[in-house]
Amino acid sequence: MRDWSYYGAAHRYDIHGDPDAEQRCTEVMRELRSAGDEDELRRRADAGDRCAFIALLEILVDADRLDELRARQEAGDDRAGATLLEVLVRQEREDELRDEVAAGHDVMWLLDYLSERGRADDALAALRQWAEAHPELDRLAHARRLDLLMAHGRVDEVRRAAESGDHTAVRRMRDLSRRTAAEMPGA
Repeated sequence: MRDWSYYGAAHRYDIHGDPDAEQRCTEVMRELRSAGDEDELRRRADAGDRCAFIALLEILVDADRLDELRARQEAGDDRAGATLLEVLVRQEREDELRDEVAAGHDVMWLLDYLSERGRADDALAALRQWAEAHPELDRLAHARRLDLLMAHGRVDEVRRAAESGDHTAVRRMRDLSRRTAAEMPGA
């Protein structure tokens, strides 16, 4: 993926707090990248330099070195894990995305991937499978299921759950009612 900027675009400004510092960071990292000094980037990144870390992520993604991202994630770096999942989504590598979710990553990456492609039933099946593997998160899984149904226009299923006494479904229906009322002309 050329010109990868997942972490850089989203976080450099927050790191520095002003556009001038962001620009300096971009220039230094560009120089290190163009010099091919990956060892220096890695040294800086491991020492806590966020700009170097961002540049290193970009190198790893550009070179499709996902095993290195995975290793960093397994060593406790959640930013590398999020980058790995984003790469898999962007490159439509569904089987690998499923493997990562099975290995313990947040199922939402897979649910969003499937939902964005109009595959609500596949997303619901993936959520069901995830919920079976994580029974301690059953309330979260249930809420996500209701959200998926609502997002795909399957309001009748949520309504039936609400009518049967499901408190979470009742809240979803109440929220829908409020949004609908707020969108009506003259409301």
